[in-house]
Amino acid sequence: MKELERIFAEELPTGTFGDSLPPPPPAVRPPRPWLPAEQAAHYAELADAIGERHLTVLTAPDDRSAAA
Repeated sequence: MKELERIFAEELPTGTFGDSLPPPPPAVRPPRPWLPAEQAAHYAELADAIGERHLTVLTAPDDRSAAA
């Protein structure tokens, strides 16, 4: 059987012959979480772009003390 006939005889032409498989895809690393300083700088840049005043983040009250 010639090479061309072997290619046409494959079920799905992959360019490989026999049992050889292509290498696995590289592992995808999850993106690194943003640091608080990076988040604040990004928010400030977006707020300036749309003309919004900068908001101050207020901490939420601790509701665990009220449950006692």
